[in-house]
Amino acid sequence: MKKILSIIFYILAIFLGIVFLMIEFNHNIIFEDIGMVLIFGFGCLFLYLGSLFLSKHYNNNKPMKINLWIFFSLYLILLTVLTLFSSSWGRNGFTFLSPFNKDFITYFKNSINLIPFKTIISFIKQFDSMYSSKTIFLNILGNFIALMPFAFFLPMLFESEKIFKKFIITIILIVLGIELIQLLTSSGRFDIDDFILNISGATLMYFLLKIKDINKLIRKIFLLEKNKISKKGLIIIIILVVIIFLGVFGLYQYRKRLYNNNLDEYYKLHYPDIKVVDEGDICKEELDLFYEDALFNYYFPCLKSDKVYVIVNSEEKYLLKDFLNGKTKYDYVLENVLLKLDDSKINYIKESKYENINFDVKVPIDKVGSYYSPDVNIKINDANILGVKYNFKDLDNANFKCFIYLIPKVSGKTTIDISVKDKDGNSLAFYKYDVTVDNDLNVKFEKIN
Repeated sequence: MKKILSIIFYILAIFLGIVFLMIEFNHNIIFEDIGMVLIFGFGCLFLYLGSLFLSKHYNNNKPMKINLWIFFSLYLILLTVLTLFSSSWGRNGFTFLSPFNKDFITYFKNSINLIPFKTIISFIKQFDSMYSSKTIFLNILGNFIALMPFAFFLPMLFESEKIFKKFIITIILIVLGIELIQLLTSSGRFDIDDFILNISGATLMYFLLKIKDINKLIRKIFLLEKNKISKKGLIIIIILVVIIFLGVFGLYQYRKRLYNNNLDEYYKLHYPDIKVVDEGDICKEELDLFYEDALFNYYFPCLKSDKVYVIVNSEEKYLLKDFLNGKTKYDYVLENVLLKLDDSKINYIKESKYENINFDVKVPIDKVGSYYSPDVNIKINDANILGVKYNFKDLDNANFKCFIYLIPKVSGKTTIDISVKDKDGNSLAFYKYDVTVDNDLNVKFEKIN
């Protein structure tokens, strides 16, 4: 029965290992990091249980000793994936840059940091910021714990590595090797701070595992040695684990609170809640320009721009024209402001600065059933005479109205070709126009196909 159980657990472990590698190297499969951790963790657990039942079946710990080598190999594979290939750690695999490439020197300058604590301090300074928590913890805590398992495997598998001097030399060589491979393959940076964190983490773990009761517990778990562990020692180990866990968890929660506070402030500044109010009475009928962008002028139909206000986040009040023209600390999305004008029944006029060519185009749904904007390519025969800008209005998902704005530069005549394609490069429409710009920079156009 024990042998059958061991085979079942080994099969489950191999299956999860294959799943892990398939997800990691198939970029079409999207999987959360926590899911990857669980797959790898359960795979290791099943592998351990497989060797445990096999050892009990044969009544010796030889399968457990072999299992240590398997665990060590898996760790080396995982370390290789994370440091060279994992997109979660910002890796993209091997890319060798030729010394003859014009960007070779620039790449090396930007990819080497030999100033101790420069990177560490930069991430600590970003702790109270909008910087990603994942990025901060991976670069500091991730690098600190990444090589800790070597402090477990090397002394257990190699007798000479029980001597600290030999162990630290081995770790230094391993870290240097990783950093150099990352640099030469463009899969990471050569950073002295990674070196400091890697070495510090491995060294700390080495001395923790040298504590007598911890060492006994480790050997009891992984080699099934019948060591007696004092109750006091076991309590100390549990307390130590709890303190480390609570420390990391508390640090993460504190960082999460800082991030959320910053996120609230960020949204208040960049996506403020606004209300538009008109405090004017009857006003003189005359176009009143309150805002202009690259393509349009926006007018009130009467003189009221000094009477229309924006109330921001229910706290501050500004003239609408000042708010839109960057005279406040807030950013805005113009479409949202115009919607608020509509909601408040405040009339305005949107007037194009330039003549425009417009046409409707139907874009086919892609293979996965998604809608997308068409690809518009505009060729101007003489770009000294005319410039163009374009945008779309989504009519109903697959139907778009395309606007090509003709921006005059100097008087003259030219032609423009407008090609509209789908995402696969198939032609949806083609238009050709003659364009004339007179001395007053007025634009006329005529379709010729």
